[in-house]
Amino acid sequence: MKAESDGQDEMAGGVAAEGGGGGGERSTSSEATINAAERYMKEVMETFGDQEEKLVMFREIMNDFRTERTDIAGVVGRVKELFKGHNNLIEGFNFFLPKGYEITVDKHQPPPETLEFIRLVKERDESVYRRFMDVIFRYQREHMDLIKLCREVGALFSEDYPDLFVKFTRFLPPT
Repeated sequence: MKAESDGQDEMAGGVAAEGGGGGGERSTSSEATINAAERYMKEVMETFGDQEEKLVMFREIMNDFRTERTDIAGVVGRVKELFKGHNNLIEGFNFFLPKGYEITVDKHQPPPETLEFIRLVKERDESVYRRFMDVIFRYQREHMDLIKLCREVGALFSEDYPDLFVKFTRFLPPT
């Protein structure tokens, strides 16, 4: 728990202190900035809970900024690289950056984990892969309800590939 607390303190006292909480529009007090930093660190830890090296690297980036071993531009570049493929984390980090330093992300590029999952489905069963992609494209095209998507993908994977359905649910937004 100590590591989590350290990371939160670094966020609240690091870039946020320098940047005033995203140029001032989104944060009106240091308490709001600290709360945002705590929520952000929780999201980072949930995303990389099984990748301790990423958590350590993120803490090092924040510590390097706090101790003035790197500037905001250096922090931006390192965070963008560290969280590559995790647009939610990159966009969330923008809250702590001063105006003019916001990180833009390519919203059309799927995260590497998504591509790996799709490759896994295709390797397991070409026919299931084609039907899975059809469901995904219909979901996007028709703005299908998330529950309906889960039912269709569940039915597709349930008999022969229940482990794929479990992996698929990790890509769903939190409810």
